[in-house]
Amino acid sequence: MSMKPTIQELTAEGAFFEVRDIPTTRGDLPGYAHAPQTLTEIIQNARGHGDLGFIVSGDTRLTFAEFFARADSLRAYLEGQGLTAGDRFAIAMRNNAEWLIGFTAAFLAGATVVPINSWGQAAELTFAVEDCEASWLLCDDQRAKMLQASLPTERRLVVYDRAEPGTERGIDFSGALSRATPAEVKIPPPDQVCLILYTSGSTGTPKGVVHCQQALSQAVFNMMFTGMLTMTVEGGLRELRGGATQEKALLNVPLFHATGLLGSFVLPLVTAQGIVMISKWDAQEALRLIEAERVTLFSSVPALVKDLLSQPNLGDFDITSLHRVSSGGAAMPSDLPGIIEARIDKAYASGGYGLTETLAVGSQAAGAVFDAKPAAAGVQSPIMHVRCTSPDGSVLPPGEPGEIEMQGVACTLGYWNKPDADEAIFTPDGWMKTGDVGFADDDGYLHITGRIKDIVIRGGENIFPGDTEQACYQIDGVKECVVFGIPDEIMGEELAMIVRVADSALTSEAIRQALRTRIAAYKIPKFIEITTEPLPRGATEKFDKRSIQQAFVARMS
Repeated sequence: MSMKPTIQELTAEGAFFEVRDIPTTRGDLPGYAHAPQTLTEIIQNARGHGDLGFIVSGDTRLTFAEFFARADSLRAYLEGQGLTAGDRFAIAMRNNAEWLIGFTAAFLAGATVVPINSWGQAAELTFAVEDCEASWLLCDDQRAKMLQASLPTERRLVVYDRAEPGTERGIDFSGALSRATPAEVKIPPPDQVCLILYTSGSTGTPKGVVHCQQALSQAVFNMMFTGMLTMTVEGGLRELRGGATQEKALLNVPLFHATGLLGSFVLPLVTAQGIVMISKWDAQEALRLIEAERVTLFSSVPALVKDLLSQPNLGDFDITSLHRVSSGGAAMPSDLPGIIEARIDKAYASGGYGLTETLAVGSQAAGAVFDAKPAAAGVQSPIMHVRCTSPDGSVLPPGEPGEIEMQGVACTLGYWNKPDADEAIFTPDGWMKTGDVGFADDDGYLHITGRIKDIVIRGGENIFPGDTEQACYQIDGVKECVVFGIPDEIMGEELAMIVRVADSALTSEAIRQALRTRIAAYKIPKFIEITTEPLPRGATEKFDKRSIQQAFVARMS
């Protein structure tokens, strides 16, 4: 099922999603001609939603009007205390309403907002705050305690959980909600730097990924395009069901990454969706909130989507309002589409591929577009050039897997104060290396087969762990699995796999036998370890393959 004709129609001259070459900091590149020039304009336009419900976070319930009133109040305070355009405004706390209010206030004041991984320890948080040279820090009480000694500053706003007598860790956030009238919001130039997102740092210290206003606006418009493509293919907008009266999303992914920030916060600002927040993942609490708030959309990484829909007491909750289930940020287990279809009536599933460096723009698919090829990572975005290259840098023909390289308006301007990292990621002709391996097919779909650094070279044979992982997920009783390479004196490397099973009766030998009917023998791991415990994950809920691999090698020693 080719999507190319429909995409060409939607992006043609004169269409709402018309794509044409637009001026960018890297020269003329494809962009949505009718998108606002800045994210500031997009946020400002959301004021028109007025008294419609917007945020549910614990005991806090805010309409759009109430949300903007608090954001304006905080902006007046920040500007009164000297915040100026270009100041780095760091945010380090779990998802909550104050996170969103703080981001909006600082962003509209012209600051460069720096969301920081709230899961990090004191040293990691300190590194990010100091690396971006933040002059402001918004954090919760837990992070304030961690950073009290290492980051003394008067410009620290704290959301206190439990105020302790005699403690002074910063300005109380609620006390910073000034009643003063803020200055008029100034619309910045499209190329103004306004956001720094930090990479996960799985292969070294985290790097600050720099983005400008134009890139953010185009990325949000690209998410809207994905929805329009689906509606066009399906013939219209799906109706609400299960007692829902408004589209509502359960926000459970971290706001300090592009998918959470844009897809789960900014996009609802555009589409007037409600946001139901859960500060820490708990499948039972998520089910309760879906039932109580009549949530219509659940978007997360594959592991959490599978966890939610595999709860043994799923039938005890009324989740009939849920009709859109989105999965991204990691390769989708081959059994997950079937689970979604079995648990959600007429499910509107979706998936995609993108990086922090591309603001999650790369490939996307939803609804019928996703169903046409659920194993793919969606259709290539019309504002992103994609090519695949061989190890020597030559461009490969369509359909042949190689390293994915991208070029587009949503690509990062570079890394914060790291010219060596810029040189390593960008080719001389301006393409950005992703480190991921894949290919595009004739229908416009992008397929991700692995990561360059994950490739295991066994006896001269290149093995993509993702192939083995997908085969393992097809085995009944497998809940999670991770495949990686370990050193071997004879073969150079050997495959190893950790498998989390639902029942310990599923042995490593049984898994090995099942794999023999699904994949080539050389892709079957020499070492298979069984566990009933959840596998370690990082801040974005992806499996922490590096720590899993290191722990396995240590056990083998």
